[in-house]
Amino acid sequence: MVSIIFTLVVLYQFSIGECLQLWQLPTTNITQSLGQITNKTLVTQPLEYVANKARGTKIVPSFNQTSLADFTYTVITRVDNTSELLSDSLQFLTPQEESEVDCLGLGKTVAVALDRFFRSKPNGSDALDVQFFLSSKKQPNRVRVILGEQFGLEWTDFKIERRTAIIVHGFLSHGQETWIRDMEKALLDWDDVNVVIIDWSAAGNTWNYYKAAVNTRVVGYQISKFIEHVANDTIYNNGPDISNWGPLHLIGHSLGAHICGFAAKELKKRHNKWTVQRITGLDPAQPCFKNADRSVHLHKSDAPFVDVIHTNGRFLTSLGLGLPEAIGHIDFYPNGGKTQPGCVKTNSSYFSFLPISMSEIQRAICSHGRSYLYLTESLISATTHNCSFWAHQWNVTYEHFLQIVAEPCDKTICTEMGIRAELYNRNGTFFAATASTSPFCANSTDVIEEVKRQVRKDYF
Repeated sequence: MVSIIFTLVVLYQFSIGECLQLWQLPTTNITQSLGQITNKTLVTQPLEYVANKARGTKIVPSFNQTSLADFTYTVITRVDNTSELLSDSLQFLTPQEESEVDCLGLGKTVAVALDRFFRSKPNGSDALDVQFFLSSKKQPNRVRVILGEQFGLEWTDFKIERRTAIIVHGFLSHGQETWIRDMEKALLDWDDVNVVIIDWSAAGNTWNYYKAAVNTRVVGYQISKFIEHVANDTIYNNGPDISNWGPLHLIGHSLGAHICGFAAKELKKRHNKWTVQRITGLDPAQPCFKNADRSVHLHKSDAPFVDVIHTNGRFLTSLGLGLPEAIGHIDFYPNGGKTQPGCVKTNSSYFSFLPISMSEIQRAICSHGRSYLYLTESLISATTHNCSFWAHQWNVTYEHFLQIVAEPCDKTICTEMGIRAELYNRNGTFFAATASTSPFCANSTDVIEEVKRQVRKDYF
């Protein structure tokens, strides 16, 4: 997990040539174009640049007052025929979005190219090694299902009449992660459901975050094809009656949350008979998605009910891995949604060479991951009926937080964060307090005081 943040640092060493190659931008006459740029000499110091940027210090190393992002933009727009490409892409962004989309600090050029790619239609050549594993209460051992002509569910215990939950991991992760195993078990204990685990590690375990971000669209397309296969197989075997089909619930962490959005969008485009009823976004990824158009990230328009749990929604320069903006029908901000209690700074000398302290890296990773721990615990609590993640409606200000943090909660005035959120007909932004260690679902006086200290640190 530590590699996630370290990757964000390493990515700033991404060269201009690699950037052009990734987005398939014209590279003809790049040497001449570079030669035409006066008083701008590229030096290989982007690692120092992002380190200082993460500290909040605005310095530009040897770029003659031009940042790496500005320099990249200047180079690309001087390449033959590329300004036309950028002009075509920019039409999808509003003036505000054009200037504010943040893709790891490399500016709007990379973000626009990413946006353009997201909007293009996937085709057969885009196929990635995305794996699908099915389990159920009766058959808890996973069975892999392969897309294509040989697709079939006969070796599984899949029943379309049940609720189906699809879990999608994020960047530098895989389908065998402990948290996924725990969530899978919690789902099976909670109800008679079909669980589908998506493993896109072949496309997501890359040191190139941009490639992983681009792959989210293709993975989403593959998931939509899987869902379509299931629907067609069911109709072929059982007939066209879909009245008893169970709800389809997508659950995604980080980049996986946006993958869920792409899958749902694709199903809508193809008017598939089985559509997504709910998407749960677990701290949806921020880099390359902040301030982007809603068509390229998870959004409440993707499903009838979209709930989001924000646990690391800090500024990107402060190592915020999750989107801070409200993008769902209901957005939960446990403990303020920036840093989670228990994700404390620790002293470590093993990574003293990093310009960003290891303790800050660990804290960001920990907070980012709390989103899936909270959902899993909500499933356990819904099964044992021993606790509820009660959440107050909140206007996302510190002053309002002080008013509501210690107020009592019940179903008449509050809602629940987690799996039971769908039972309440409430929209908007909500605050929930959690303990610093498991069981997180607790609201003792000590817990409230710790949450107060944490939120105050995040706001001041």
